[in-house]
Amino acid sequence: MVTADKSVVVKALRDLGAYLQLNGENAFKVRAYDIAAERIAGLSEDLSALVEQQKLTSLPGIGESIAKKIEELVTTGKMTALDEIKARFPPKILELMTVPDLGPKKARALFDQLGVGSLDDLEKACRDQQVRGMKGFGQKTEEKLLNGLEIARRAASTGGRKKLADVLPQADALLEWIKKAPGVTRASLGGSVRRQKETVADVDIIAAAPDPQPVFAHFQKFPLIAELIGAGESKSSVRLKETDLQVDLRVLPDEDFASALHHFTGSKAHHIKLRGLALEKGLTISEWGVFRMKEGQNAAAKAGVAKHESAEAKLPIRDEADLYALLGMQFVPPELREDWGEIEAALAHTLPADLVTAKDIQGNVHSHTTWSDGVNSLEEMARAAKALGFTYFTVTEHSQTSGYAGGLTLERLKQQWDEIDRVNETVKGIRLLKGIESDILEDGRLDYPDSVLEQLDVVIGSIHQRYSQDEDQMTKRVLNAFDNPFLHIWGHPTGRLINKREPAPMRMDEILDKAAKKKITIEVNGCPDRMDLSPEHVRKALERGLKLSISTDAHSVNELSAHLPFALASARKGWARVQDVVNTRDVKGFLKAIRRD
Repeated sequence: MVTADKSVVVKALRDLGAYLQLNGENAFKVRAYDIAAERIAGLSEDLSALVEQQKLTSLPGIGESIAKKIEELVTTGKMTALDEIKARFPPKILELMTVPDLGPKKARALFDQLGVGSLDDLEKACRDQQVRGMKGFGQKTEEKLLNGLEIARRAASTGGRKKLADVLPQADALLEWIKKAPGVTRASLGGSVRRQKETVADVDIIAAAPDPQPVFAHFQKFPLIAELIGAGESKSSVRLKETDLQVDLRVLPDEDFASALHHFTGSKAHHIKLRGLALEKGLTISEWGVFRMKEGQNAAAKAGVAKHESAEAKLPIRDEADLYALLGMQFVPPELREDWGEIEAALAHTLPADLVTAKDIQGNVHSHTTWSDGVNSLEEMARAAKALGFTYFTVTEHSQTSGYAGGLTLERLKQQWDEIDRVNETVKGIRLLKGIESDILEDGRLDYPDSVLEQLDVVIGSIHQRYSQDEDQMTKRVLNAFDNPFLHIWGHPTGRLINKREPAPMRMDEILDKAAKKKITIEVNGCPDRMDLSPEHVRKALERGLKLSISTDAHSVNELSAHLPFALASARKGWARVQDVVNTRDVKGFLKAIRRD
């Protein structure tokens, strides 16, 4: 019997890795669990089948020991090794590692010396000024930890909001489960998941079926349900194991599916404005359909007293496009429904009809291999990128300042060039471009000399350290970096980590103005922890005519495909079109687009 799905296994492996760090295990052992988690997260095969056939060790990076732990969890719902190591620590100790700048070594020191085992314990220790007396901490560290506590708590108290990437696997699994329910003719995710918001509070699923009850009975047999919250005639709500995620399933007749899907996709602001437009046309819109009002009912409707039973006719709505067409509008893609001007544009028929999609992306931009902190070799990454349909692949390892991430010294960078040449000869059908992700230092310099940077095809400039600079310092740092003529792409621009680290303080309008002047390409980073730029900043960049790079920031073969949808989500929510994105071009067009002359 399968009692744990992919997302549960991934979380368990990552938690075990975190506990092993707290326990002082060596980095290689810890990394093994991180790699295994990445493998399982990106798995396209059925996990239960691999377990049943005992084929987990056929996956790169998963050895016999880790495979046995996964098998135990999938078949019994428990992982003994995780349970045993968790028993050595307070139940909330992993909370400490959500605090910025508080790694496992410091967390363990706080636990050993002060008994700190939760965010509340840490706050008390800091306010009692106990932390500053510990070796390697000090008063400034204590103050930073107090500031970091606010960020960690804000992330934890966002109404239970979770990263989109953490929710999607279970949401997709549930959707496929519902599609197999008796009588279901069609089904879709709704809510903020469908709108591709960066964080999600719960999951909405809308299904069409003649009788809801058999669908609800099937729904409630989903293996990962922890409890039934409530059930009615057309709605059933459950809470899932491990993630504590609430899922609301609504089942309606097929004729109401499109209007219900539209209603429960949201956003609220988008709907409020649409309902006002509908009233002007003598229509009412709700989850139950679109109705034409009787003569004289319009004023009552505006006063909020119109009822569907007083309407003259229910209009047929087969899909969401029909609904928008009734209002004289272009279809508005779900990602754009935030009342950010999309309604006005759709009424004027000026909404971008060519938003960038996965099929438009010709080259993978921003990637790491085993030369720095990646999981797979250069050739493995190249072959995987080719299999995904990419025609070029940028090799952009971490640079020498990022020693913690295996950053390349000048000597190793030049050694890698030889391997790039070899792989280009060996793997036909894809071209590897020589590049680097160069650290932007505190004063805005890049950490390689211009004589080296000018030899590279692609230079991404990113900030990885010293996020404690104030707004003025950070702004000047980026502005100075743009003066380097060999910088092509500004990488993960704001440095945010969703629910973990706030965007760096900087005057973004001023920075984007200079980026436009200097013809810098702006990265939209698809790492699920980053999704950086935000859609709001994508819009600002495009308003200035800036070009975007849809980047995966892939550190493994799996991430080449797994990260791309998140970069696309941010870009599409920011209204990015095919022509706005440099890597929708072929390799010659890409290199021409990022050149600054």
